Order: sequence, then C-alpha cells, then structure tokens
Amino acid sequence: MKITTQYKDGNYAIDVSRGILEDKLTDYTSSYNQVFYLADKNVYRLHKNGKLSFIEDPILMEQGEASKYFDAFSNLLESLLEKGIQRNCLIVIIGGGAAGDAGGFAAASILRGVDYIHVPTTLLAHDSSIGGKTAINSRHGKNLIGAFHRPKGVVYDLDFLDSLPDSEMLSGFGEVIKHAMLRDQETVDALMMATKDGIDVNTVEPFIIKGIETKMDYVIKDENESGVRKHLNLGHTLGHAIEYRYKMPHGIAVTLGIYAALHISNALNQEQTFDLKRYYGYFKGLGYPVEELKTIDAEDMISLMTKDKKNQNTDRIGYIVMDSIGEARFTEIDQKLLIKLIKNLKESL
Repeated sequence: MKITTQYKDGNYAIDVSRGILEDKLTDYTSSYNQVFYLADKNVYRLHKNGKLSFIEDPILMEQGEASKYFDAFSNLLESLLEKGIQRNCLIVIIGGGAAGDAGGFAAASILRGVDYIHVPTTLLAHDSSIGGKTAINSRHGKNLIGAFHRPKGVVYDLDFLDSLPDSEMLSGFGEVIKHAMLRDQETVDALMMATKDGIDVNTVEPFIIKGIETKMDYVIKDENESGVRKHLNLGHTLGHAIEYRYKMPHGIAVTLGIYAALHISNALNQEQTFDLKRYYGYFKGLGYPVEELKTIDAEDMISLMTKDKKNQNTDRIGYIVMDSIGEARFTEIDQKLLIKLIKNLKESL
C-alpha cells in the first residue's frame, strides 16, 4: 500500500507492504550519484545475509537509544564526512525509532542538510519514521536536540517485523494503541478485540496502516508541532520521564503514560469518562507492567517533565489529556496539582 503526504509541496510516499525493500529503494537510489547506508548494528547482523545482502559497507549505528547520545552521533557524522558525503548524496537509514531519529538528525545537520530515506524495521518505527521529526538525547532528557527534516520517502517492509522479539512488539504496539485512541472509539474497540489474546503481526497489520494514516493527518495539519500535532504526544510527557529514569523501552513507557493520561483526564474532567479498570486489564493482559506506576516518585517525574519541549511556562507542565476517545487536547497543569494527581494515580493501583 502507498500512502502519499498531502503537503502544499515537498510530498513523499510511505510504501507499506511485504517484500518491497530492494525494489523500492532502487527507485530512490538510482537518482543519486552516491548513497550512504546507515544501519542499526543489530538489524544488520540479523539481515546481512538476507534482506540486506544487497547493501555494501554500511555505517553501523549503535543499537537502540545508545545511538542518540553525543558520542555516537559525533562518530556517525565523522564517518559520513570521512567517506566523502556531499550535498547531492542520499542517506538511507535502516533501523528502529532510535536509528531513525539519530540518522534523520544526521541528515538534517551534515552539510546543512542532505536527502534521506527511512527504512523502519520495528513496529514502533511506523510512528517515528513519519513526520520529519529528528532528534538526539541530552543528559537533561529525551529528544531535546533536533530538527524538522522531511524524508524523501519511507519504505516499510513488514517482513522485518517477523524477526522482532516479543519485547519489541510490545513496545511498538504502544504507539498503535495511541493512534487508535486519537482516532475514534470504534478503532479502539476493534483493536482491543483483535488483540485480546495477544499481539500478532498479521492481525495488527490493518491497524498499522490506520496508525500511519492517523499520524499523517495530524502532521499535515501541523508539521512543526505548534498546535494539534502535540496531541500525538499522548502518553509521552510522563512516558518519556519513566523511560529516561527507569530505562524502560519507549513504547512500554508510553503505554504506562497513556494509562496515567486517562486517569488524569478523569480527574480533570471530574467524571469517569474512561473505564480505567477495562484499560488496566487490557494493558496488563498484553504484558505491560502497569503496576510499575505505583513505584514512580512524583517529584522526580515532575523534575524530568519540566524539560519537556511542550512546556511554555516554568510553573506548569504541558500535558495531553482526553475528553473522550478521539478528542484529545493540550492543557497546562500546575506542578503541585500534577504531583497530587500522580500520587492519586499511585494510590488507585
């Protein structure tokens, strides 16, 4: 399936199917004199004799979040420069969300910007590879250093998902849940029914497509995250703090953040809009450690959340809450109130 962005200009295609990688990449790379492949070292190890056998001499990136820190990012830039990259070259980034974030920022930064293609290899990356947000981490928090830089295309070969461990599927599925909640109640109910006995790649595939379509709808309306694109951060404000402090996989931390957002939304709306027992049971049944929310330190989480990019005031935290499924909104919550809400969340578990 091909999904094409609908910007005023500079549009690109997102190709999603099985067995498409080499042919689709050739469509792009044939237009450039030189192509540089950046690949997550673990992904390359798994697929160098199979799906990636046509690639010669890739630059290997550190696995996962390790690729998003300064030393690894500096090494990546120096490797590209050493190999003689020029502005009319193409970068192809092969890996999950972290590789895409760091590789995309490298493409945005080096020589003041070169073209790049995303080749997402995880379920999580169905979200992160789309929309042109690139970033690396700082000691102060996640994704605080980056740029908006659109790819020239996204080639999402679903064959890569077959080799993912259960933990990676669980992490990536957190973003599928998020997109469903931002879409509508019908999609949430269908997703919960389809995965009530577990997460299966073939079962989830239609929801991956819906997730991509949902994200594109937000991104096209608000590319630079000044308005409704912030809604895509549902679960991420607290989720990023949990991920950073407890070294928890991104999508798992985000799912805990989504549950917390539903609890906080109920409190702010002063009504039981969301059936927390239902969502707790569903998340727990899939394997998400929702009970870990009981152990977080509210003040510590606030300290990390003050670094969030959405914040506009020093004494309030920007937060995505929901009035109903499909109806998210950005609000600012006083830090003292948010500490109280997090403590109430812990007591409720």
